[in-house]
Amino acid sequence: MRTVCNCIYVAITLAFTAGGLCQQVKVQAVTAPLADRKSEPVVSDVTVSKAAVTDVHLRPLFTTTIRLPDAVSSVAVGAPTLFEAEHADQEPRLVYIKPATKQPAESNLVITMRSGETISMRLISDGNSALNEPVDYIVDYKPQESFFIGSSDPITQKSQAQRTEEKHDPLDLALQGQARVSTPAWQSSTALDEKTSKISSPSIVGALGEIREINGRMLVAYSVRNQSNHWIEVLPPQIEVSSPGDKSEIKKKDRKHIVEAEQVPVNSFKVNGRRLAPGERVDGVVTFDRPGFKQSQERLLLELASANSVDKPLLLPVPFVAPGN
Repeated sequence: MRTVCNCIYVAITLAFTAGGLCQQVKVQAVTAPLADRKSEPVVSDVTVSKAAVTDVHLRPLFTTTIRLPDAVSSVAVGAPTLFEAEHADQEPRLVYIKPATKQPAESNLVITMRSGETISMRLISDGNSALNEPVDYIVDYKPQESFFIGSSDPITQKSQAQRTEEKHDPLDLALQGQARVSTPAWQSSTALDEKTSKISSPSIVGALGEIREINGRMLVAYSVRNQSNHWIEVLPPQIEVSSPGDKSEIKKKDRKHIVEAEQVPVNSFKVNGRRLAPGERVDGVVTFDRPGFKQSQERLLLELASANSVDKPLLLPVPFVAPGN
């Protein structure tokens, strides 16, 4: 085999008899020029679905990145001799896959996230001889609350009119808008440990986003970030009207006179995550019917808490009247 002008030539010697003499003829079989062996990079957005299997197109000498909405707990390849899958704790939401052979191959990959959801993929490699075939460089999985092209969930198989209406759902739009805010105005609260008399750091910080009124209901977008050094689970948001004199501002001997805060019923809420690794963030939106009136010293509060610190919620003041739309 020899290479000339970026083309691969294979020399084949054929022997035959002509006029009683043995003749040899060399035939050169030409394969495709190396310059034509290009990959077509593809970046895909896919919605997480238990009922769907996603085809991922690979190619030898290329690595594909799988980005997931939650941390990965396990990765399993059907044929580990044909495909390699890598996952590191330093990048809990990423999985890297690539073919382990230059020959055409096909197998499957199953990824289980710490939330319990499972992602199933079919791995397809056309081998080293593929010409100008698409290669998935990045496959970005999104939570089911988002609407992205490429999902096979029943929610995206509705009529065009229904999809158009859902894409304009105020909750979805507000959630997507909050998720695009790169640096929210984080707020935190501190709590006094009565046993040690020391100020303890909060496990979460929060930030308010868009606040507006829609058809007589208040809509509040928000973000939560895990400030602790361990995993947490963020609880559903609560709305309350506080009575005069917050517990943190009243001396211990006077706490028996505190009037409990009044809970405001939540109509609906949406979040794009629930379990957070240290430093990770989740975004959400909540709607509720605002009370008709309040006392001058009362406050309307968004209550956010984690499952392991439900007794120490983060309270974010919400304007009683939404700003003009």
